[in-house]
Amino acid sequence: MKRNVALLMITFFVFIALAGCATGQWGRRNLTDVSRYVNGDAASVWEAVDQALIGIRVKEKNVEKGLLITDWVTGYSTTRDMGVLLEGRWHERYRLFITIMPEQDKTYLSIRALMEEKAPGGKRAYRWERIPSNGLPEQMFLDRVEQILSAMEQVP
Repeated sequence: MKRNVALLMITFFVFIALAGCATGQWGRRNLTDVSRYVNGDAASVWEAVDQALIGIRVKEKNVEKGLLITDWVTGYSTTRDMGVLLEGRWHERYRLFITIMPEQDKTYLSIRALMEEKAPGGKRAYRWERIPSNGLPEQMFLDRVEQILSAMEQVP
């Protein structure tokens, strides 16, 4: 009898552990990574990243570890809406994780984005839900940094 109860308890806890919480989404980070080796030393890449971040608040910056995390950048979704009659707009936000690692004569620059969305109405309007990034915020930021770096190289 005790053996059956113990087996039942173990089965129950294994099932709960594998199923997870009904409201939580453990392990879903949905990060998209855009990375490239860029010309220049780490100091010039940090300067270009700082210039590209004008208007975006920085949550954490650690030059020694080569890590920068931005605060949430919020806006409206360009792909989702509620239609003409309901006139609702989906909210989106993203946070950038920027890694800068010096190599021999180049610098490794990696940009990842964590994206979330919120519905315009109903019970989903009160919480942010993770969504996969389409890669646009990362690519736009990387392009901006590369433009700044090329402009810095042209200045004598």
